Amino acid sequence: MLNLDLIQKNDRIIVAVSGGIDSMVMLDCLYKLKAEYNLFLAVCHINHHKRPSAINDLLFVKETAQRLGLDFIGYDYHHEGSENFHKASRKARLDYLLEASKKYSANKIALAHHADDLVETILMRLLRGSYLPGYGGINEQFQIEEVTIIRPLLGVSRQEITAYQSSHLIAYQEDDSNQEDVYTRNRFRHTLVPFLTQENPQYAGKFHNFSKYIQEAYEHIKKNASLFVKKHVEISPKEAVLPIRLLNKEDRIIQKEVLIQTVGAFTGDLVELAFEQLESLCDLLDSTKTRHELDLDQGLIALKSYDKLILYQEPPQSEPYEYVLNKPGEIVLPNGYTVSLCENTVNINGKYIELWYNDLDFILPITIRNRRPGDRLPMPYGTKKLKTFFIEKRVPHLLRDELPLCFDKFSNLLWIPGYYQKKPDQGNTKKLWLCYGKGNENARSRYRENPRQ
Repeated sequence: MLNLDLIQKNDRIIVAVSGGIDSMVMLDCLYKLKAEYNLFLAVCHINHHKRPSAINDLLFVKETAQRLGLDFIGYDYHHEGSENFHKASRKARLDYLLEASKKYSANKIALAHHADDLVETILMRLLRGSYLPGYGGINEQFQIEEVTIIRPLLGVSRQEITAYQSSHLIAYQEDDSNQEDVYTRNRFRHTLVPFLTQENPQYAGKFHNFSKYIQEAYEHIKKNASLFVKKHVEISPKEAVLPIRLLNKEDRIIQKEVLIQTVGAFTGDLVELAFEQLESLCDLLDSTKTRHELDLDQGLIALKSYDKLILYQEPPQSEPYEYVLNKPGEIVLPNGYTVSLCENTVNINGKYIELWYNDLDFILPITIRNRRPGDRLPMPYGTKKLKTFFIEKRVPHLLRDELPLCFDKFSNLLWIPGYYQKKPDQGNTKKLWLCYGKGNENARSRYRENPRQ
C-alpha cells in the first residue's frame, strides 16, 4: 500500500492526521510497519476551527493515538487577517509540523496526499496556469531544513484507499465540506474525475507517470539554470543584474528558469512571475532596443540597459545635488564618491583631468552637480543634448543620474568623469587637478547606509 522506498528503518516520523479516511489509512499502514522497521511515530493534528465538528476530529485523532500507544501533539490554528485562508493555513500547518519534528527529533513528516489529489492538483494548475514544477503536481518527497516531507500514498488511488479502509475496518471522520462544490477541488473531484474514470479507469497511474516526467525534466532544467545564476548573475539588496549576451546563448526554457530563480532570490520569493511576464522578459532579451522597462509585480521593474537586464524593487530615485568648490578641497557626492580639486598629484585616486589657467578667477568657483532636464554639451558644430550624448556613449542608465557634471565659473562644462573633457585653453601656464574617485571608507559607509541621500 505505502511506497516503502520513502521509509527506512529507525525513521522518526511525524504523522499528519486529520481524522479523514486518507490519513487514517496512512496511520494504520505506518503503525503496522512500526515494529519491523523500528519506527518512532508521533501523531500530529491541527484544528482549524472551521466547522463545529472540528473538535470531534481532534478528540477522535487523540484517542486513536492513545489507543495505539503513540505520542500525540495538537495545534490550534485561528485564521486572521485578509490573506487567503487556504494559503495561510497551508503555511501554518507546515510550520506546526516542523515544530513537532523538532520537538521529537523526527527526520520525516508523513502527509496523506494520494494519487487522486495529484490528478486534481495537475488539472487545477493547468487551468489556472503555473510554472513547470507546478504542472508536475505534488512531489513524493522534498527536503525542508533537516526534515524530509514524504507522501507514501501518492501512488495510491482514492478507490484503493477506500477498499483498504473497508477491508480493514479503519474508523475515520467524515468531513462534510468535502461534498460542497463551493471549493474548486471538490468541483474537479465531482465532475472531471468521474469522466476520467469512465474514459480510462487507470487514469491516476497515467497522471502519476506524467507528474514524474515533468518533475524529472524540471530537475534537469533547474540544475542548469542554477549553475548559470551562480556563475553569472549578480544579486545585491539593491538590484539583480543578468548578462543578456550570455543568457541569450541558453535555450528559452533555461532563460525562464534563470529569471524565476533570480526574481525569487532577489525578492525573497515574494514575487511570482506569470507566464505572460516571463514571455515578455524573454522577448526583451531578444529586443534590439538599448533601453526598455517592464513593470512586473509588487514594485518590481525589469530594465534592459544595453547588454544587461537589471531588476529593481523600485525605480532608482537619484535626488538632484549641487556643490561648489571655491578653493582646493574635496566634496562627497550622494553615491559616496568624491570630487576633489588638488594642487598636486599626491592625493589623486581615481579619474582626473588637468585644469590649466593663468588666473584662478576665470575657473573658480567650480560647480559640481548631476544632470538636469535640458542639459547640453558644447560640440565643434554647436551643442548636443546630454541625453543623446549618454545614449551614444552607452552610459548605463543607473549611472546617468549619479555622474557629476563639473562646470567652471562661467557655466562652461569642464568634465564628465570617464565620458567628456573640455579641451584645455592654449597659453595657460599653471594647473590644478580635478579628481573623481571612490572616496574614503567613511563616505562609502554613509552611502551604503542611506544611498538616496
